Amino acid sequence: MPPPTSQFPPSHLLLLLVFLCGAASVAGQDAGVDPLLAVNPNKFEIDNLGFRYSPEDGSFIERPLTKEPHTAQTGGQFGVYEGFPALITTSDISSSPLEDNYLRSANPDGSGAGTRNWKKMQHGSQSFTRRNGHATSVFKCPAIANLPEGTECLWLVGGRSEEYQAFDLEFTRRNADVFYSSTGDEWWQVDILKGNYDDGIGNFDASFPGKRPVAPWYSRFGHSLDAIDMGPRSMSEGKDAMVLLGGYSPEPSNDVWITTDGVTWAFDGYAPWVARGWHSTAIFKGELYVIGGAPLTNDIWVGNLTVKDNSIYNITHHTAYDLTMVWKQNVKYMDADIPFSPRSGHCLLTQLRRNTYNTTDDLSTTDRMFLIGGFGSWPSDDPKYDGERSRNDVYFTEDGKNWTKMKPPCTDSTCQQRKMSMDWAARAWHGCATFHDPNDRSLDINDAAKWEYEIDDGNGDEILHPKMYIMGGGYIGTKRNHVIRKMEGYVDTWWSRDGMNWQQVNLKDSAGAALYTTQEWAETAVEGVDINIGKWGFTIETFKRSEDMNGDGVISDEPLSFDVAGNKASTTTTVAETGETITTVKTTALFWRSIKNKTESAVPSLFFIAGDTVDAGGLVNDDFVSKPGLLCEKNGITCNGQGVCGPGTLGCICTSRQRLGEYCERLNEDYYAAGWFLKVGRVNGVVVISAVLWFIM
Repeated sequence: MPPPTSQFPPSHLLLLLVFLCGAASVAGQDAGVDPLLAVNPNKFEIDNLGFRYSPEDGSFIERPLTKEPHTAQTGGQFGVYEGFPALITTSDISSSPLEDNYLRSANPDGSGAGTRNWKKMQHGSQSFTRRNGHATSVFKCPAIANLPEGTECLWLVGGRSEEYQAFDLEFTRRNADVFYSSTGDEWWQVDILKGNYDDGIGNFDASFPGKRPVAPWYSRFGHSLDAIDMGPRSMSEGKDAMVLLGGYSPEPSNDVWITTDGVTWAFDGYAPWVARGWHSTAIFKGELYVIGGAPLTNDIWVGNLTVKDNSIYNITHHTAYDLTMVWKQNVKYMDADIPFSPRSGHCLLTQLRRNTYNTTDDLSTTDRMFLIGGFGSWPSDDPKYDGERSRNDVYFTEDGKNWTKMKPPCTDSTCQQRKMSMDWAARAWHGCATFHDPNDRSLDINDAAKWEYEIDDGNGDEILHPKMYIMGGGYIGTKRNHVIRKMEGYVDTWWSRDGMNWQQVNLKDSAGAALYTTQEWAETAVEGVDINIGKWGFTIETFKRSEDMNGDGVISDEPLSFDVAGNKASTTTTVAETGETITTVKTTALFWRSIKNKTESAVPSLFFIAGDTVDAGGLVNDDFVSKPGLLCEKNGITCNGQGVCGPGTLGCICTSRQRLGEYCERLNEDYYAAGWFLKVGRVNGVVVISAVLWFIM
């Protein structure tokens, strides 16, 4: 055997060279800042992030949005900016001027200010009376409001209230009144109503000196009100008219009323569909769909708003008297192809879905309509009859005629046999809304979700569609020997992006008078005590609210841009001489996100309007507006415990650069991949691997 030599094998020399280069690289990091940064300390930031942070005035130079992740290099601390891996300087970043309620995580009891989901609007001197079964819509404000042209208002008409003596001296609970609000706080009644006050079709004798606060249509509840465009012949901006349909007046009705200003209501005759109440409507692909209703039916009708044949059409102006609805039947009652049972008190939602979010070249979309829950039953002589009760099924269509039932995901056959419906409890007379960007129906309102679009790897398209929310409602009905005759109400909220997978928003604990939920719309005063209680017969509308998002004490009407930085981490030190403990607040931000071109006076929000309560509660005229927490909470937990809830519609801001996702629920793989070459710990890993390979070879 030849004697050992001091020469290394070539492979060992190669490994040694790699190791020495890595060590030199680490030494270079420890020795000081990159020479390029010494020449221009802001060079890396400008070249790679596209912005420069100024500690002097706290400003940023914004970088253009890009889908390409930044490559981490030497010279600073590695992190994530706006969802992208990036290198950021170690300069202290002053904390945001935002109030602390946006910079705190949820407390265990759900009381963290950043987790507030809803705020009760404080009614001024004007409001509507307590009611349920009313109808609401978003439409242009009336001229009598003296608001800027084009301003939109919430509208509320009719409904069932506490008993009162009407204009004809009869005692009734049904209403024929009209209210509007530009803020959701102060509501004003239209007290000079006009229209077809004709004998036999409405309130022909509702005449008052100087005022007429009663609409020409019969008092009613369980009706619908929709804002609809007239179509391609219309040159006006926004919705051209509101259309009121059906309801109990007191019998189910099928009369049609049209208004172009909320003041004048024109009778458009009787629709060809069977009279009904508690039906559901939606504008789908520019047409007005009417589905279901009581007496229980599952037929589908489609209406289009157009000009009457005998009217002279003025391209710049038209009145309610010039317009009419043209109807066609899409599906007959009990059609063999319709999968859902006849029902009432259900929800209809539309959702515009991008076919792909991974390219700006393909902007094609698919519009879907969803039917959710309701009180349903097949006819008693039908083989499918299984009782009359509230349901928790979901169906969707892409053409308005052919429907598919959504089946919850299951992992085994036992689950498939048991889980035939959704995770949320069966319900009817609930509220629902699609919370989409008002400028683009295919985008979610949540800015945190929008960043998901930019980093999507092609496997997450299904989760990116705008969220659909359902909330409240109640259960009543029979199933074999199980009979519920008194409404059981709910205080929960759920969302889904596909109609199949549902996530619960709220935390719910205890029961009865001690019931707690993070859905503040459930708050009701009963005998002077505020309790949480289930509600039904309310409405949900997507509208706007005001919020001081940048914390400057002013609500701006103009688009503004600012950056959120915060998470004021603290450390404590003890002074040896006195034993005094001093808390030092670090202003180095662990997270930030840029808000661009947001208007504080028009923050898109959901409005929860009036309704009825179960058990000891009664009718209410409360309205609640959604707060940022609605976009940040899942199962009662804010941002997965890994972030805080930002203002407006900003959504979750992750407090760790290692977290991504709408709820900070995902690990940032790019962070670890890039960090491998940045941290000394990563180089130590290289040393260990090199040593192992040394002995193997």
